[in-house]
Amino acid sequence: MNILHIASTDLRGAGSYVVALNALLSANGHHSKLVVVFKTSKKPDIIGFITFVKNKFLQSLLDRAILCFHRLQTFVKIGKTNPDYYFYNLDERKSNFSAESILKKLDFTPDVIFVHWVSNFINTATIHKLQQLTHARLFWVMVDNAPITGGCHYPWTCKGYETDCSNCPALLTPSKKQIAARNFALKKVHIPSQLQILTLSSPDKMRAEKCSFYAGRKAEVIFHPVNENIFYPQPKFPSQQALSISSDKKIIFFAATTIREKRKGYTELQEALKIFEQEILRKGEDLQDYLLVIAGKQPPVYQGHIPVTYLGYLSEQAMVQAFNAATLFVCPTLEDSGPGILGQAMLCGTPTVAFATGAAVDMIETGRSGYLVNWGESGELSAGINFITHLDAEQYANMERACREIGLKTCSFKAVGDRIEVLNTTTNFE
Repeated sequence: MNILHIASTDLRGAGSYVVALNALLSANGHHSKLVVVFKTSKKPDIIGFITFVKNKFLQSLLDRAILCFHRLQTFVKIGKTNPDYYFYNLDERKSNFSAESILKKLDFTPDVIFVHWVSNFINTATIHKLQQLTHARLFWVMVDNAPITGGCHYPWTCKGYETDCSNCPALLTPSKKQIAARNFALKKVHIPSQLQILTLSSPDKMRAEKCSFYAGRKAEVIFHPVNENIFYPQPKFPSQQALSISSDKKIIFFAATTIREKRKGYTELQEALKIFEQEILRKGEDLQDYLLVIAGKQPPVYQGHIPVTYLGYLSEQAMVQAFNAATLFVCPTLEDSGPGILGQAMLCGTPTVAFATGAAVDMIETGRSGYLVNWGESGELSAGINFITHLDAEQYANMERACREIGLKTCSFKAVGDRIEVLNTTTNFE
Protein backbone atom coordinates (compact mmCIF):
# COMPACT_ATOMS: atom_id res chain seq x y z
CA MET A 1 0.00 0.00 0.00
CA ASN A 2 1.27 3.51 -0.84
CA ILE A 3 1.18 5.72 2.26
CA LEU A 4 1.92 9.44 2.59
CA HIS A 5 2.59 11.13 5.93
CA ILE A 6 2.56 14.92 6.14
CA ALA A 7 4.13 16.86 9.02
CA SER A 8 5.83 20.20 9.53
CA THR A 9 9.03 18.68 10.90
CA ASP A 10 10.82 15.46 11.79
CA LEU A 11 12.11 17.02 15.03
CA ARG A 12 10.96 17.02 18.66
CA GLY A 13 7.94 15.17 20.06
CA ALA A 14 5.51 15.59 17.17
CA GLY A 15 8.26 14.89 14.66
CA SER A 16 9.59 11.81 16.44
CA TYR A 17 6.07 10.40 16.55
CA VAL A 18 5.53 10.56 12.79
CA VAL A 19 9.06 9.34 12.04
CA ALA A 20 8.38 6.29 14.21
CA LEU A 21 5.00 5.67 12.57
CA ASN A 22 6.47 5.99 9.08
CA ALA A 23 9.24 3.52 9.95
CA LEU A 24 6.72 1.14 11.46
CA LEU A 25 4.53 1.07 8.35
CA SER A 26 7.58 0.66 6.12
CA ALA A 27 8.70 -2.29 8.24
CA ASN A 28 5.23 -3.78 7.79
CA GLY A 29 5.76 -3.88 4.03
CA HIS A 30 4.10 -0.65 2.93
CA HIS A 31 5.58 1.97 0.59
CA SER A 32 5.48 4.73 3.20
CA LYS A 33 7.04 8.19 2.93
CA LEU A 34 7.01 11.32 5.06
CA VAL A 35 6.96 14.84 3.58
CA VAL A 36 8.05 17.65 5.90
CA VAL A 37 8.99 21.30 5.58
CA PHE A 38 12.26 20.97 7.52
CA LYS A 39 14.17 17.70 7.11
CA THR A 40 17.05 16.90 9.44
CA SER A 41 17.12 13.13 8.98
CA LYS A 42 19.25 11.35 6.40
CA LYS A 43 16.57 8.71 5.89
CA PRO A 44 15.53 8.44 2.20
CA ASP A 45 11.87 7.84 3.07
CA ILE A 46 11.69 11.33 4.61
CA ILE A 47 11.38 14.12 2.04
CA GLY A 48 11.83 17.80 2.89
CA PHE A 49 11.20 21.07 1.13
CA ILE A 50 14.16 22.37 3.15
CA THR A 51 16.97 20.06 4.29
CA PHE A 52 19.42 20.64 7.13
CA VAL A 53 22.41 18.51 8.00
CA LYS A 54 21.56 17.01 11.36
CA ASN A 55 23.98 17.89 14.12
CA LYS A 56 23.47 19.32 17.58
CA PHE A 57 24.70 22.82 16.73
CA LEU A 58 22.63 23.27 13.56
CA GLN A 59 19.60 21.64 15.17
CA SER A 60 19.86 24.07 18.07
CA LEU A 61 20.09 27.00 15.66
CA LEU A 62 17.12 25.72 13.68
CA ASP A 63 15.02 25.27 16.82
CA ARG A 64 15.83 28.79 17.99
CA ALA A 65 15.18 30.30 14.57
CA ILE A 66 11.80 28.57 14.29
CA LEU A 67 10.85 29.65 17.80
CA CYS A 68 11.81 33.29 17.16
CA PHE A 69 9.96 33.25 13.84
CA HIS A 70 6.81 31.85 15.48
CA ARG A 71 6.92 34.43 18.25
CA LEU A 72 7.40 37.34 15.85
CA GLN A 73 4.78 36.07 13.41
CA THR A 74 2.32 35.44 16.24
CA PHE A 75 2.73 38.91 17.71
CA VAL A 76 2.40 40.64 14.33
CA LYS A 77 -0.70 38.69 13.29
CA ILE A 78 -2.62 38.13 16.50
CA GLY A 79 -1.03 40.28 19.18
CA LYS A 80 -0.49 39.05 22.71
CA THR A 81 -1.39 35.46 23.54
CA ASN A 82 -1.49 33.24 26.60
CA PRO A 83 1.51 30.97 25.95
CA ASP A 84 -0.04 28.04 27.81
CA TYR A 85 -2.45 27.49 24.90
CA TYR A 86 0.25 27.32 22.19
CA PHE A 87 -1.79 29.27 19.63
CA TYR A 88 0.36 28.46 16.56
CA ASN A 89 -2.23 28.11 13.81
CA LEU A 90 -2.49 31.78 12.96
CA ASP A 91 -4.48 32.01 9.75
CA GLU A 92 -6.53 29.16 8.35
CA ARG A 93 -6.98 31.15 5.11
CA LYS A 94 -3.37 30.51 4.12
CA SER A 95 -1.34 27.45 3.22
CA ASN A 96 2.41 27.76 2.75
CA PHE A 97 2.54 24.83 0.32
CA SER A 98 0.05 23.51 -2.23
CA ALA A 99 -1.33 19.99 -2.53
CA GLU A 100 0.28 19.74 -5.96
CA SER A 101 3.75 20.66 -4.65
CA ILE A 102 3.51 17.96 -1.98
CA LEU A 103 2.44 15.26 -4.42
CA LYS A 104 5.29 16.20 -6.78
CA LYS A 105 7.69 15.10 -4.05
CA LEU A 106 6.44 11.52 -4.35
CA ASP A 107 7.12 8.72 -6.80
CA PHE A 108 3.66 7.26 -6.23
CA THR A 109 0.03 8.23 -5.79
CA PRO A 110 -0.91 7.58 -2.15
CA ASP A 111 -3.66 5.15 -1.24
CA VAL A 112 -3.64 6.44 2.33
CA ILE A 113 -2.70 9.88 3.69
CA PHE A 114 -1.90 10.55 7.35
CA VAL A 115 -1.91 14.23 8.31
CA HIS A 116 0.00 14.95 11.52
CA TRP A 117 1.34 18.21 13.05
CA VAL A 118 1.08 20.64 10.12
CA SER A 119 1.28 24.12 11.68
CA ASN A 120 2.74 26.68 9.26
CA PHE A 121 2.73 24.03 6.53
CA ILE A 122 -0.76 23.43 5.15
CA ASN A 123 -4.35 24.26 6.06
CA THR A 124 -7.58 22.25 5.84
CA ALA A 125 -8.31 23.53 2.33
CA THR A 126 -5.04 21.94 1.18
CA ILE A 127 -5.88 18.74 3.04
CA HIS A 128 -9.19 18.69 1.18
CA LYS A 129 -7.42 19.25 -2.13
CA LEU A 130 -5.03 16.36 -1.44
CA GLN A 131 -7.97 14.04 -0.96
CA GLN A 132 -9.64 15.27 -4.16
CA LEU A 133 -6.48 14.76 -6.21
CA THR A 134 -5.64 11.31 -4.85
CA HIS A 135 -8.97 9.85 -3.65
CA ALA A 136 -6.87 8.41 -0.82
CA ARG A 137 -8.17 7.20 2.51
CA LEU A 138 -7.54 10.21 4.77
CA PHE A 139 -6.61 10.25 8.47
CA TRP A 140 -5.74 13.19 10.68
CA VAL A 141 -3.70 12.15 13.72
CA MET A 142 -4.24 14.40 16.74
CA VAL A 143 -0.71 14.65 18.12
CA ASP A 144 -2.22 17.60 19.98
CA ASN A 145 -5.61 19.34 19.79
CA ALA A 146 -4.97 21.72 16.88
CA PRO A 147 -7.15 19.67 14.46
CA ILE A 148 -10.27 20.44 16.52
CA THR A 149 -9.68 24.08 17.51
CA GLY A 150 -9.51 27.54 16.00
CA GLY A 151 -5.76 27.75 16.51
CA CYS A 152 -4.62 26.54 19.93
CA HIS A 153 -2.86 23.23 20.43
CA TYR A 154 -3.82 22.73 24.07
CA PRO A 155 -7.28 23.99 25.12
CA TRP A 156 -6.97 23.09 28.81
CA THR A 157 -10.46 23.51 30.29
CA CYS A 158 -11.75 25.65 27.41
CA LYS A 159 -14.49 23.92 25.44
CA GLY A 160 -14.81 26.45 22.64
CA TYR A 161 -14.24 23.64 20.13
CA GLU A 162 -17.66 22.27 21.07
CA THR A 163 -19.28 25.39 19.57
CA ASP A 164 -17.29 27.89 17.49
CA CYS A 165 -14.11 28.94 19.37
CA SER A 166 -15.37 32.49 19.82
CA ASN A 167 -14.01 34.54 22.74
CA CYS A 168 -10.82 32.48 22.69
CA PRO A 169 -8.93 32.69 26.05
CA ALA A 170 -5.60 32.25 24.25
CA LEU A 171 -5.98 35.58 22.41
CA LEU A 172 -5.40 38.50 24.76
CA THR A 173 -5.75 41.38 22.29
CA PRO A 174 -9.50 42.20 22.14
CA SER A 175 -9.41 43.28 18.49
CA LYS A 176 -7.95 39.88 17.51
CA LYS A 177 -10.46 37.69 19.34
CA GLN A 178 -12.34 36.91 16.14
CA ILE A 179 -9.34 35.11 14.57
CA ALA A 180 -9.98 31.84 16.41
CA ALA A 181 -13.64 31.82 15.41
CA ARG A 182 -12.73 32.61 11.79
CA ASN A 183 -10.19 29.80 11.69
CA PHE A 184 -12.72 27.44 13.21
CA ALA A 185 -15.39 28.38 10.66
CA LEU A 186 -12.98 27.80 7.76
CA LYS A 187 -12.05 24.38 9.10
CA LYS A 188 -15.72 23.52 9.32
CA VAL A 189 -16.11 24.39 5.64
CA HIS A 190 -13.03 22.57 4.37
CA ILE A 191 -12.78 19.42 6.51
CA PRO A 192 -13.40 16.56 4.04
CA SER A 193 -16.33 14.32 4.82
CA GLN A 194 -14.00 11.38 4.10
CA LEU A 195 -11.58 12.36 6.88
CA GLN A 196 -11.15 10.09 9.92
CA ILE A 197 -9.78 11.51 13.17
CA LEU A 198 -7.23 9.40 15.08
CA THR A 199 -6.26 10.34 18.63
CA LEU A 200 -3.40 9.26 20.90
CA SER A 201 -5.61 8.74 23.94
CA SER A 202 -9.21 8.23 25.01
CA PRO A 203 -9.51 11.75 26.56
CA ASP A 204 -8.62 13.24 23.17
CA LYS A 205 -11.10 10.89 21.50
CA MET A 206 -13.82 12.36 23.72
CA ARG A 207 -12.75 15.89 22.79
CA ALA A 208 -12.70 15.10 19.07
CA GLU A 209 -16.16 13.59 19.09
CA LYS A 210 -17.52 16.69 20.85
CA CYS A 211 -15.98 19.09 18.30
CA SER A 212 -18.83 20.77 16.45
CA PHE A 213 -17.40 20.22 12.95
CA TYR A 214 -16.85 16.49 13.61
CA ALA A 215 -20.35 16.04 14.99
CA GLY A 216 -21.65 12.53 14.38
CA ARG A 217 -18.22 11.12 13.47
CA LYS A 218 -16.45 8.52 15.55
CA ALA A 219 -12.79 9.04 16.39
CA GLU A 220 -10.42 6.11 16.87
CA VAL A 221 -7.48 5.73 19.24
CA ILE A 222 -4.00 4.73 18.18
CA PHE A 223 -1.23 5.19 20.71
CA HIS A 224 2.18 6.77 20.23
CA PRO A 225 4.23 3.85 18.82
CA VAL A 226 7.25 2.73 20.84
CA ASN A 227 9.68 0.06 19.67
CA GLU A 228 9.30 -2.79 22.14
CA ASN A 229 12.62 -4.25 21.02
CA ILE A 230 14.46 -1.11 22.17
CA PHE A 231 12.40 -0.23 25.24
CA TYR A 232 12.25 -3.39 27.33
CA PRO A 233 12.97 -4.47 30.93
CA GLN A 234 16.63 -4.80 31.87
CA PRO A 235 18.36 -5.48 35.22
CA LYS A 236 18.40 -2.43 37.49
CA PHE A 237 21.94 -2.59 38.80
CA PRO A 238 23.74 -2.49 35.39
CA SER A 239 21.40 0.30 34.27
CA GLN A 240 22.21 2.30 37.39
CA GLN A 241 25.92 1.70 36.89
CA ALA A 242 25.75 2.85 33.26
CA LEU A 243 24.33 6.21 34.39
CA SER A 244 26.52 6.47 37.49
CA ILE A 245 23.43 6.40 39.69
CA SER A 246 23.58 5.13 43.25
CA SER A 247 22.15 1.61 43.49
CA ASP A 248 21.28 1.68 47.20
CA LYS A 249 18.44 4.21 46.88
CA LYS A 250 14.82 4.26 45.76
CA ILE A 251 14.92 6.24 42.53
CA ILE A 252 12.19 8.64 41.43
CA PHE A 253 12.69 9.47 37.76
CA PHE A 254 11.27 12.54 36.00
CA ALA A 255 12.01 13.65 32.43
CA ALA A 256 10.89 16.62 30.34
CA THR A 257 12.57 18.52 27.53
CA THR A 258 11.89 21.74 29.43
CA ILE A 259 10.54 22.23 32.94
CA ARG A 260 9.40 25.79 32.17
CA GLU A 261 6.25 24.72 30.37
CA LYS A 262 3.26 24.82 32.70
CA ARG A 263 1.76 21.74 31.07
CA LYS A 264 4.72 19.58 32.13
CA GLY A 265 3.60 19.90 35.75
CA TYR A 266 6.99 20.50 37.35
CA THR A 267 5.48 22.93 39.86
CA GLU A 268 2.99 20.28 40.95
CA LEU A 269 5.80 17.72 41.18
CA GLN A 270 7.82 19.98 43.50
CA GLU A 271 4.77 20.42 45.72
CA ALA A 272 4.22 16.66 45.75
CA LEU A 273 7.83 15.97 46.71
CA LYS A 274 7.62 18.40 49.64
CA ILE A 275 4.57 16.51 50.91
CA PHE A 276 6.36 13.21 50.28
CA GLU A 277 9.39 14.36 52.28
CA GLN A 278 7.16 15.24 55.24
CA GLU A 279 5.55 11.81 55.10
CA ILE A 280 8.92 10.05 54.96
CA LEU A 281 10.15 11.99 57.98
CA ARG A 282 6.90 11.28 59.83
CA LYS A 283 7.54 7.56 59.33
CA GLY A 284 11.03 7.94 60.73
CA GLU A 285 12.72 7.08 57.44
CA ASP A 286 15.86 8.67 56.04
CA LEU A 287 15.48 11.01 53.05
CA GLN A 288 18.95 9.93 51.94
CA ASP A 289 17.45 6.55 51.03
CA TYR A 290 15.74 8.26 48.09
CA LEU A 291 17.09 9.87 44.93
CA LEU A 292 15.34 12.19 42.49
CA VAL A 293 16.75 11.72 38.98
CA ILE A 294 15.84 14.36 36.38
CA ALA A 295 16.52 14.35 32.64
CA GLY A 296 15.96 17.17 30.15
CA LYS A 297 17.51 20.22 28.54
CA GLN A 298 17.13 22.46 31.61
CA PRO A 299 18.80 21.89 35.00
CA PRO A 300 16.17 21.47 37.71
CA VAL A 301 15.36 24.03 40.37
CA TYR A 302 14.57 21.95 43.45
CA GLN A 303 14.82 23.15 47.04
CA GLY A 304 13.81 19.96 48.80
CA HIS A 305 16.00 17.65 50.85
CA ILE A 306 15.91 14.50 48.74
CA PRO A 307 19.22 14.17 46.85
CA VAL A 308 18.99 15.09 43.15
CA THR A 309 20.93 13.82 40.14
CA TYR A 310 20.58 15.74 36.86
CA LEU A 311 21.40 13.64 33.79
CA GLY A 312 20.90 16.29 31.11
CA TYR A 313 19.26 15.52 27.77
CA LEU A 314 19.44 11.76 27.23
CA SER A 315 19.90 9.67 24.11
CA GLU A 316 17.42 6.93 23.37
CA GLN A 317 19.74 4.28 24.83
CA ALA A 318 20.28 6.33 27.98
CA MET A 319 16.51 6.80 28.38
CA VAL A 320 16.09 3.02 28.35
CA GLN A 321 18.76 2.76 31.03
CA ALA A 322 17.10 5.51 33.09
CA PHE A 323 13.71 3.80 33.04
CA ASN A 324 15.28 0.52 34.06
CA ALA A 325 17.38 2.16 36.77
CA ALA A 326 14.34 3.82 38.33
CA THR A 327 12.04 2.53 41.03
CA LEU A 328 9.28 4.56 39.44
CA PHE A 329 8.67 7.14 36.75
CA VAL A 330 6.62 10.19 37.72
CA CYS A 331 4.69 11.93 34.93
CA PRO A 332 2.97 15.07 36.28
CA THR A 333 1.90 16.24 32.82
CA LEU A 334 -1.21 18.42 33.00
CA GLU A 335 -2.05 18.78 29.29
CA ASP A 336 -0.89 16.40 26.57
CA SER A 337 -2.26 14.06 23.95
CA GLY A 338 0.28 11.38 24.87
CA PRO A 339 2.88 11.80 26.09
CA GLY A 340 4.96 9.27 24.16
CA ILE A 341 7.38 8.92 27.07
CA LEU A 342 4.63 7.20 29.03
CA GLY A 343 4.64 4.25 26.63
CA GLN A 344 8.41 4.04 26.90
CA ALA A 345 8.12 3.66 30.66
CA MET A 346 5.40 1.02 30.33
CA LEU A 347 7.42 -1.09 27.89
CA CYS A 348 10.46 -0.92 30.18
CA GLY A 349 8.26 -2.27 32.97
CA THR A 350 8.64 0.91 35.04
CA PRO A 351 5.70 1.63 37.39
CA THR A 352 4.42 5.14 36.78
CA VAL A 353 2.63 7.79 38.81
CA ALA A 354 0.74 10.27 36.64
CA PHE A 355 -2.11 12.72 36.54
CA ALA A 356 -5.22 11.50 34.73
CA THR A 357 -4.24 13.20 31.48
CA GLY A 358 -3.86 11.85 27.94
CA ALA A 359 -2.70 8.26 27.55
CA ALA A 360 -2.14 7.88 31.30
CA VAL A 361 -5.89 7.33 31.55
CA ASP A 362 -5.57 4.37 29.17
CA MET A 363 -2.34 2.82 30.46
CA ILE A 364 -2.20 3.32 34.20
CA GLU A 365 -4.36 1.34 36.57
CA THR A 366 -3.78 2.17 40.22
CA GLY A 367 -2.25 -0.76 42.02
CA ARG A 368 -1.60 -2.70 38.82
CA SER A 369 0.65 -0.61 36.53
CA GLY A 370 1.23 2.41 38.71
CA TYR A 371 -0.88 5.08 40.35
CA LEU A 372 -3.35 7.31 38.49
CA VAL A 373 -3.89 10.68 40.16
CA ASN A 374 -6.74 13.17 39.92
CA TRP A 375 -5.77 16.10 37.71
CA GLY A 376 -3.46 18.61 39.41
CA GLU A 377 -3.69 17.07 42.89
CA SER A 378 -0.14 17.26 44.26
CA GLY A 379 -1.15 15.52 47.47
CA GLU A 380 -2.36 12.51 45.52
CA LEU A 381 0.79 12.59 43.40
CA SER A 382 2.78 12.32 46.62
CA ALA A 383 0.58 9.44 47.76
CA GLY A 384 1.29 7.61 44.52
CA ILE A 385 5.04 8.00 44.91
CA ASN A 386 4.76 6.80 48.50
CA PHE A 387 2.64 3.81 47.45
CA ILE A 388 5.06 2.49 44.83
CA THR A 389 8.23 3.10 46.85
CA HIS A 390 6.77 1.01 49.69
CA LEU A 391 5.59 -2.04 47.74
CA ASP A 392 7.08 -5.34 48.84
CA ALA A 393 9.24 -7.28 46.37
CA GLU A 394 6.44 -9.52 45.09
CA GLN A 395 3.99 -6.65 44.63
CA TYR A 396 6.61 -4.62 42.82
CA ALA A 397 7.56 -7.48 40.49
CA ASN A 398 3.88 -8.00 39.61
CA MET A 399 3.56 -4.31 38.78
CA GLU A 400 6.65 -4.42 36.55
CA ARG A 401 5.16 -7.32 34.59
CA ALA A 402 1.80 -5.57 34.28
CA CYS A 403 3.47 -2.43 32.88
CA ARG A 404 5.21 -4.44 30.16
CA GLU A 405 2.01 -6.31 29.30
CA ILE A 406 0.02 -3.10 28.98
CA GLY A 407 2.73 -1.50 26.86
CA LEU A 408 2.76 -4.48 24.50
CA LYS A 409 -1.03 -4.36 24.12
CA THR A 410 -1.31 -0.60 23.57
CA CYS A 411 1.72 1.27 22.24
CA SER A 412 4.20 -1.34 20.97
CA PHE A 413 5.09 -1.30 17.27
CA LYS A 414 3.15 -4.53 16.84
CA ALA A 415 0.02 -3.26 18.61
CA VAL A 416 -0.03 0.09 16.75
CA GLY A 417 0.80 -1.57 13.43
CA ASP A 418 -2.00 -4.10 13.82
CA ARG A 419 -4.42 -1.33 14.78
CA ILE A 420 -3.59 0.72 11.69
CA GLU A 421 -3.98 -2.29 9.42
CA VAL A 422 -7.50 -2.77 10.79
CA LEU A 423 -8.35 0.92 10.33
CA ASN A 424 -7.01 0.93 6.77
CA THR A 425 -9.30 -1.90 5.78
CA THR A 426 -12.44 -1.30 7.84
CA THR A 427 -12.91 2.46 8.23
CA ASN A 428 -16.27 3.57 6.86
CA PHE A 429 -16.56 7.26 6.03
CA GLU A 430 -20.20 7.17 5.08
